[in-house]
Amino acid sequence: MIYFILFIFALYLLLSFVNKNLIKKNGLNGPLALPLLGNLHNLGDLPHIGLQRLAQKYGNVYRIWMGDYFSIVVSDPKLLREVWVKNNSNFINRPKTPTFNIISKNFTNLAASDEETWSIVRPIVSGHFTKTKLKKSSTNHLVTEQTNQLIQKIQEFSKSGEIFMPRSYCKKYSMNIIFNILFNMQIPYDESTGEGTLGRLIVPIEKIFKRLASANPVDFVDLLVPFYFAYVSLFGTEVDELVKFTEVIYQDHLDKLDPQNPKDLLDTLLVDLSTKQKYKSQICIICIDFILAGTDTSASSIEWFMLFMANNPTIQQKVFNELESVIGQGNKVVGIDHQMQTPYLNAVIKEVLRIKPIAPMGLPRIAKESIQIDDLFIPKGTQLIQNIYSLHHDESYWGNPSTFMPERFLDQNHTEYYIPFSLGARNCVGKDLANTSIFSACANLISNFKFSSSNGQPIDDTDVFGLTIHPKLFGLKVEQR
Repeated sequence: MIYFILFIFALYLLLSFVNKNLIKKNGLNGPLALPLLGNLHNLGDLPHIGLQRLAQKYGNVYRIWMGDYFSIVVSDPKLLREVWVKNNSNFINRPKTPTFNIISKNFTNLAASDEETWSIVRPIVSGHFTKTKLKKSSTNHLVTEQTNQLIQKIQEFSKSGEIFMPRSYCKKYSMNIIFNILFNMQIPYDESTGEGTLGRLIVPIEKIFKRLASANPVDFVDLLVPFYFAYVSLFGTEVDELVKFTEVIYQDHLDKLDPQNPKDLLDTLLVDLSTKQKYKSQICIICIDFILAGTDTSASSIEWFMLFMANNPTIQQKVFNELESVIGQGNKVVGIDHQMQTPYLNAVIKEVLRIKPIAPMGLPRIAKESIQIDDLFIPKGTQLIQNIYSLHHDESYWGNPSTFMPERFLDQNHTEYYIPFSLGARNCVGKDLANTSIFSACANLISNFKFSSSNGQPIDDTDVFGLTIHPKLFGLKVEQR
């Protein structure tokens, strides 16, 4: 019996190898794929760097096997727009992987949902995050208030001389903006990472980020999927804690709901989805979407900004000089409405988002039907991956792409090659809010403080891969201006 099982397994491996390497799906070049794993081993601990290395060898459109998933990786700007914009309707859906299933509670959230769910929920949510809505609502005031609280907290470090570790404060800043919009609540800046709301959420959130960060074989190797779901059914997942947290807030909002005067996004969801019984259970999962995004997106970009300012004091001084010319000598407060008057700071922020894009691989799409785009045939069921990091570091489009050089955005717009928030209808729903909150924080950080390395040495800018890419933990010396 054991020999028969071994024979069947060996045959399975052989057929897997033949299917992945000898049966051509569309003639694209790509690396040799292993049985079962495909090319997961080529990605390593930093998948965006692994994909960049493959792009340098096989070009800006190539094929890989993510386990049993035939995938096309794209960093060609023209094809990116053909797929994600012009033919968006054929690539509107996400792959239904086990990790997405668990985190989205059977694909009922905004990020991982199918076209039917997404088309109903997205317009409700996106209405809160347009530039016009942000200006007309109290959101800009909220961002300003959170910026002021962040500055006040950092002033304590400048007075004491204590080394400032920016990560937890950047996360609180970003989370508080999202929490106010979602639930009309916030996390105190004095609350440590081990207590209160932040303490309750940070561990499951970090576990989710770790799960999303890895090219997890259970997501792509069909043979492993039943074992994964069996494990989850026995032990549960980190998402359960977030669901419990949001369910309490959900019930409180439901009890106090005034349909004529919704006070936050959760109230709006309760009102707008109240007649759609099918979608009521999804509201908590949609809120978790924003909790996850609000923890690690804008926060990581602000953290990278501070690192690059400390490592590039000349650039930091130029940013300060520009801000001082706009707000006046002795004034420390930079308003959101000053953004149009700060081209150099805007270029610096763009350079941060270019060299360290928020989501270097975006979120994948799946082809609903087979399609021919120019010379490229994309079979039905193909997974499409945006290689944003590779595009942002391609020497064909960027001179000295590994060098932090904000001036490139003063000389040229680079619109075609710069996509930090992805493309198409399913791009980042909160990109306008992210731009506003990043600008407000970065502008006021530099107008108030001078940042430098805590030990006089350049800070390590090696990536750590997660839901976003973020730096290794680092400390800063802070001086009041």
